[in-house]
Amino acid sequence: MAGGVVSNVMRLGRMPAHLWRRSMSHPAWCVLAGPLIALLVLTGCAGTDKAGVPKAAEAGATLEEHITRTLEGAQAKDVRVTDPGGKDVPCGGGNVKRTYAATARNDIGSGDPNSMLLVMVGALDLVAEYDLRAPAQRTRHDLASEEFRTHIVLSSPAEHVMVIRGETDCLPG
Repeated sequence: MAGGVVSNVMRLGRMPAHLWRRSMSHPAWCVLAGPLIALLVLTGCAGTDKAGVPKAAEAGATLEEHITRTLEGAQAKDVRVTDPGGKDVPCGGGNVKRTYAATARNDIGSGDPNSMLLVMVGALDLVAEYDLRAPAQRTRHDLASEEFRTHIVLSSPAEHVMVIRGETDCLPG
């Protein structure tokens, strides 16, 4: 019974083959098909050079959110924003970038810098996908996200100290 219901539902969305062939051979379709396909192809190609490129302000807001959520996920305390960002920083070609940075403490465990870094990396991994830009060091990771057009540096210069700073790619203002 269930198989019959599924097949009936599937049939509802289909056009019978004889009607499909008849509609495709209609003179109006033959005349419009070529220009319509060309228009769709050209329209699809026209917007690809800027498709998916965020404005600097959008990427800056994403950067701030990623850093904030990373510190929350790392159970940071005494968070202090050291660079509030929000300003366009010229970077050539009429483009700009945004920055954001914060420091915090984490009193869990031994607090050694390597452990602090691992806590931040784990928290960032739950926020968004970032890839290493440079070889990892014991107390510093340089990461980037092509999807969000952001770059984040996680570091722990001393016991129980977490430092996260980031910037966007050079993007249209």
